[in-house]
Amino acid sequence: MQPQVISVPYRYDQFEEGLGLGPQSLLDAGLRKRAANVSVAHLADESVEDDRTAVNIGRLGRSTADLVATARATASPVLVVAGDDTAAVGVVAGLQKSDGASRPLGVIWIDAHGDFNTPDTSYSGILAGMPLAVIAGLAGPRWREAADLAISVPGERMLLMGVREIDTGEDELIKLHGLGRLTARDLRDAGKVSAAITDLINRCEIIYVNVDLDVLDPHLVPSITTPSAHGLELDQLSGVLSAIVKTGKVAAISITSLNPLAANRGARSVKSAWTVVDTLLNDWQSVPPLPR
Repeated sequence: MQPQVISVPYRYDQFEEGLGLGPQSLLDAGLRKRAANVSVAHLADESVEDDRTAVNIGRLGRSTADLVATARATASPVLVVAGDDTAAVGVVAGLQKSDGASRPLGVIWIDAHGDFNTPDTSYSGILAGMPLAVIAGLAGPRWREAADLAISVPGERMLLMGVREIDTGEDELIKLHGLGRLTARDLRDAGKVSAAITDLINRCEIIYVNVDLDVLDPHLVPSITTPSAHGLELDQLSGVLSAIVKTGKVAAISITSLNPLAANRGARSVKSAWTVVDTLLNDWQSVPPLPR
């Protein structure tokens, strides 16, 4: 099946800066040829407010949400290529628009980091460490409102995969809200992966998957801005994604955090990212139907 591709060429609310160049790099690497259609999310200059980055990201998320809902209506896989993980809020909002906010939706978050921080638990305060907590309704009320996120997704319908860097307060929130969790080491155990996926899909009718490329080992993505040692090899990540999409419940997937800069290091990162995406598209042959 050819995917409907949505490009979100932003790093936060900055157009085509740094990680915001990643989506175009993937399109140029071969994704445009594989796509049924390519749409681009947009944040109008006049809607950008100084010192309100989270609200600006939410407004960009609203554009993403509208495109996701339209793409989902084609009954094709929806592949979002975004600068960073903050785009996930808009993707979830779009699936709620297309499928109904009450339809049980699950989130699989494949990342070296949990991204389940709130302003109270985060050491750094960076917004890219909070989108999963925003989706869960624990942070960012103005962000959620600006993105048109109708309802939060409960922690018991979330699964972290590949994580190896979690803040202390974030870890407590993850436990409190019942998120599933598999470390990078756990993902080498096919039995654990299968059991975790089965447990989640039994709770959900549709699945959204967010892949931050820092889940890969840094030698594969040497230009990554958030490197984390002891990550996955390409075949390991592709194997996990194959197992997930073959459930038939995956409606949308995001690929984020590709940094194509830094000369040969960026080129190496783009090559690795395209290998993952190309393999994924070969395996992703069915999506859940829209509700009647």
